[in-house]
Amino acid sequence: MQRTLVVYESRYGSTRIVAKTIALIMGAAVHCVVDEFKTEYKDFDFVVIGSPIYMGDVEPKIKGFIHENQDWLSEKPVALFCTCLDRRGGIDNLKSIEKSLGKDAVSIDTIGGRLKLNNLDLEDYKAIESFLKRADLSFEDMDFFNIEEVIEYALELKNLKERDMNKLDPSKLKVYVEKFLTSHNTCTLATSFKNRVRATPLEYTYKEEYIYILTEGGEKFANLLMNKNVSLAINDPYKGMASLAGMQITGKCDIIPRESPEYKDVMDLKGIKMSAIEALPVNMNVIRIGLEKVEFLYWKFREEGYNARQIITF
Repeated sequence: MQRTLVVYESRYGSTRIVAKTIALIMGAAVHCVVDEFKTEYKDFDFVVIGSPIYMGDVEPKIKGFIHENQDWLSEKPVALFCTCLDRRGGIDNLKSIEKSLGKDAVSIDTIGGRLKLNNLDLEDYKAIESFLKRADLSFEDMDFFNIEEVIEYALELKNLKERDMNKLDPSKLKVYVEKFLTSHNTCTLATSFKNRVRATPLEYTYKEEYIYILTEGGEKFANLLMNKNVSLAINDPYKGMASLAGMQITGKCDIIPRESPEYKDVMDLKGIKMSAIEALPVNMNVIRIGLEKVEFLYWKFREEGYNARQIITF
């Protein structure tokens, strides 16, 4: 399992929120300020370093951290971000500290910052007032912080991390995925639309990159009719970390009309006669889900020398 280290400094809280959000979304992760850094964190696989831009510069502790740890940081994928009011200046500051890494960062990005005058202590208040005056900027509250931007940035970093993980050959991974899918028959189907969410345990059948579900009507269809994007979870019963096996699937769904030839094909696949369906007192609906992405956590991958979490797209 790839682990992410998020090292940051924060004066008034915005950079702290970004760091915590990144750690939440990245998976196995820890976030810490420079003074909380532990030697064991050097073994982590992916590093994110964040700083506010204060008085036109990166926090000194972040500069010091990069300088003092350049030897092992140069061997890791490192992403740099800052919270700032001036994005162009923020990028320039990040490029400056990137040189201390001894290699190119995998990502350099800025997040909109905040200036709340009432939150400043007297020393910072006077320093900011002087700085903004010299920069010919208004001395007033500014707020460019947007949590949606932070979340999107965290997801971009997660994709970067997954791109570099130790991967199985896609054809071999597909064999593992399909064997797991055909050896199970129960999933949890997650649907949503706006603020309405639903998770439903259902029986399924898998064939050639499609999952087929036969089900009565229900609240899940209120979501499916408005949003074809779905997620499924399929897993073995938990018996310990050493034998984890489960997958998260994302895909798009369609509702197969009963009069469609495909509906009969699905009944044949499931071994159900159409006469039995027609004899039922209620309608039975077929949901077809086309696989788009499978995230497979499987202990056997680690035994073969690969990352325990593998991803395949269809």
